[in-house]
This record gives sequence, C-alpha cells and structure tokens, in this order.
Amino acid sequence: MAAFAAFISTILLSILSQHVAQAWKEYPSPGILVSRPNASSHETHKYCINFYRPITKLAADEDSAQYYPVSDALEWNVCNEFEPPPATADFKDRMVFIADDNCSTVDQASRVQSYGAVGTLIVRDKEKIISINETKYNLTLAFIHNLTYMKIMESGDEVTVALYSPVITPFTPSLVIIWFMALFTVSVGSFWSGKVRHKLYLNERETIVRVPGEGEPEGGGGMPQEETSMSLSPFSIVGFVILMCLMLLSLYYFYKYLVYVIMAMFCIASSMAVFSCLHPLVSRIPCGTCRTPYFNIYLVRGTLELRQILLLLFAVSMAIVWVVMRKEPWAWILQDALGIAFCINVLRMIRLPNLKICAILLSGLVVYDIFFVFITPLITADHKSIMVEVAKGGPSHEQLPIVLKVPNFAKEITEVCSSIEDYNLLGFGDILVPGLLIAFAFSFDLQVGTPRYVYYLVNVIGYGVGLLVTFVALWLLSGAQPALLYLVPFTLIPTMLTALIRGEFKAMWSADSDKYDMESGDEEGEAGVGEDDSTEEDLPHVT
Repeated sequence: MAAFAAFISTILLSILSQHVAQAWKEYPSPGILVSRPNASSHETHKYCINFYRPITKLAADEDSAQYYPVSDALEWNVCNEFEPPPATADFKDRMVFIADDNCSTVDQASRVQSYGAVGTLIVRDKEKIISINETKYNLTLAFIHNLTYMKIMESGDEVTVALYSPVITPFTPSLVIIWFMALFTVSVGSFWSGKVRHKLYLNERETIVRVPGEGEPEGGGGMPQEETSMSLSPFSIVGFVILMCLMLLSLYYFYKYLVYVIMAMFCIASSMAVFSCLHPLVSRIPCGTCRTPYFNIYLVRGTLELRQILLLLFAVSMAIVWVVMRKEPWAWILQDALGIAFCINVLRMIRLPNLKICAILLSGLVVYDIFFVFITPLITADHKSIMVEVAKGGPSHEQLPIVLKVPNFAKEITEVCSSIEDYNLLGFGDILVPGLLIAFAFSFDLQVGTPRYVYYLVNVIGYGVGLLVTFVALWLLSGAQPALLYLVPFTLIPTMLTALIRGEFKAMWSADSDKYDMESGDEEGEAGVGEDDSTEEDLPHVT
C-alpha cells in the first residue's frame, strides 16, 4: 500500500510539474545583443537582453548571428498610432527600437514587423516580469535597458546589431562538480551513519544480554549510551515540515536580518563538523598526545590533547576565513568544504528509526519543495519563487551559506548579463533528506546481512541518477527545479521495491529489531565495523 501511494503521489507530482513548468517558459530568458559602429567595423560591444523562447528563435552563437542596421522609433506610440511617423517609416530589413507601451508586447512587435522590420527591440527603464503564453507567433522580440539603447545609438552613425542566445547544455562543468560533491557527501555521510548506528546497536544488545554483576554493577554504570536512532512519530514529522515552512517564510520576509543569524549558526556548526569529520584521522597521528590540565568553562569541562586543540583551531579558522572573505571569487571552495563537512556530520548524528518515518518525511518535504519553488510564483505579487529568492539572496547582497555552489565557468551569458546569477546551487536539503534514507538503508543492510549491501547500493545509484535527471530538467525547463521531486522517487521507490522483492518490507517499514534475522547479520555486521570505526566515544572527552 505504501509503495502504491508513493507511486501515485509521484505521478501526480510529475503531472503538476509539467503544467507548472510551462509557466517558467512564459517568462523572458537572457540573451546577448552584439553591436558594431558600422557594417565594416570589427569592433563589437555586447549587451544583455531578454526574450521569449516560445515566439523568438535566436542564433546559438555570435558567428551564426546576422547583423542588421537599426532604426530609432521611440517617438512612435505603437499602441495608439497605427502608422509610424514619416521620418521613421523605413523599417525594411532593420532592427527597430520602440518605447515600452501599455498594450501587448506581441501586438507591438507584430505591428512593427508588418512594416518589414526583421526585429523589435523594446526599450524600458527598469526590468519588468511579464508573462506571455503566445505560441502562434514567430517574431524577433527582445527587451533592452534604456542605458543600453543610449550606448548603442551613441557608438556610431551606421550601427548594426545581431542577437543570439548561447546554447546551454545540461551538463556544464559546474554541474558535474556539484554532482560529484553531492554523491561523495551522501555516500560518505550515510556510510558513516550506518556504521555508527550498527555499532551502537551491537553494544545495546550486549548490554541487554549481559548478566548483572558480571563485569559491571547492576543497574549499569558509566556514561549513558547514545540512542541508535531518533524517536519520531508521524505527527512530529508533520510538525517539522510545518516548522520548515514557517522558517522559510520568515527568511523570505526578514531576510536582511536573519541571514546573519544563519551565517553565524553555519560557522559554528560547520567548524564543529570539520572537527568531528577529521578527528578520526587526527587521532591516528602518534604525536601531540599530551593533555591540557582539567578545565571547567561554563558548560565545557574536561581535558584536550594537543592534536585536538590544533584541529579545533584549524576548524574554527576555516569558518572565520570564510565569513571574512566570503565575497572573494574563490570563497565558494571554502564554503563547499565547510558545507560537505556539515552535511556528513548531520547524517552521522541524525538517524531515522524506520522506513515509515523516512517515507513520511521525504514525501512531506517533496510537497514542501514543490510548493515553494513551483506554486509560489503563481501567488506572489512579483511572480517569483520564494524558495529561489531565499536561495539567491533576494534583494540582499548576502547569500545563505546553506548551499553547495560552483560558478558557471566560462559561461558567456553570465559574463555579459551581470544581473544573472553566475553560480549553480544545490541546497543542503537536497543532500540531507535523501541521505537520511540512504543512511537508514545501509544500517538495515548491516543488521540483516544483505549481500553486497544491496539497499545502500540501490539508493546511492538512485540518488546519482535522480540528480542527473534534475540537471536535465533544469536544462529542458529553463528554470529552477525542486530537486527533491526527482531525488525522492529515485531513492524511496527503489528501496520499497527491493524490500518487497526480498520479503523484508514489513521488517524495514517498522524496523522491529526482534524480527531481524540476526543470525546472518551479526557476523556480517561485526566484520564490517571493527575497532577503528568512529563514534562519539572517539571524540574528545568533554562533558
């Protein structure tokens, strides 16, 4: 029943995305206008334009773009005056500049080109988001800024211009880098989480079967054992999704204040994550084992080794350097390094109890992602996505650091159109949400002793394929996409189908440890854990 419900919800969401994705095509796309002072000149200048893909087909590169002379018809009121002024009536085989008027832009361009013009360039003072759903026209229609118009007209007496839109492929170098970073993060984080959970589970079993009085006092002594998984109910998951919605709305309306709070939290959490991720490696260094005297600073007390202090200083220094130099062109490398460590550490610490909770959480966040990416442009006053605006920083010059970001290397459109975001982004949620499922799947592999960790491999492969499908959707639909719409079906549904085929769906759905076949799982799991696996016991003893 759960697999059927997931399948039906996936189909419905896919249909919804197809309808709403059409709305993305109704908005203007960026292009490039290149001008020459005269027909024989080799000097060129490039400017940013906007055009509608459904009705305007531009050349794919500068070499294939055709140059035309220009005519200035800004004094012509196209909407109210049917015929142009006599002084500007010669439009044949020319690009024509007209002022932005109140009537339909398609009607304006159609009227201009009925006089023989090859294209219409509408001049306006500021950017306006205008939707268009006309597909029966074949017009050359583009929008330029008033400052661009003045620069073009002042460059010479016989100016010629050409329009083109560089071809955008689905797999640019920046997207390939993001794909590898995301796959590495989700694979390592879920693998580590599964190992930690299984080791805690084995320790828990040993504690249960140990006879009181043999080796430790009755009632158990020492430090409290860490829980193998979080205690969550479906209602708590629904409450979490609602809380996510409220947080996103708060960021949208109070971004310029809350962005600094998020940045401070990111610096603290990511520096601690770098410490936790590198500590198992540093602990193997034979030197620097001398300890500090016992200290008690507020809630932090205990002792630290010299190598731990140096590692902590390194981790904190990374966060400080990033927050100070975050505007530099190379700062994305440091942000991604901190982000990867943060995601791995979160996956290591947060462990979901069973497949039912995983399914409810992932399905709820898919709806959340779709609503704030696809639906909000239809109801907001400026027709912009709340999720995209928050991710890009909106009107603020600060950007939330909760994304992996890679610049669009050598992408011409971003060099010419400075207002176009020149980074490809992948939110932490698109790594953590599927990663929680993959971490649970790997822990289940260890507990039941599945051959070759089949659930883990199915999920990692599904995540990689789902991310590729997301990139293809970005390319085909020319707009931001909710990655969870593709990542969740490519991980959750294969997991359920694999469990049904293997006859383990009931055990996986409830994750009742008493129903596991531990005879086969103990030997497999114990062989895979070993003494070098890191849990919280490996971290510095600070309470």
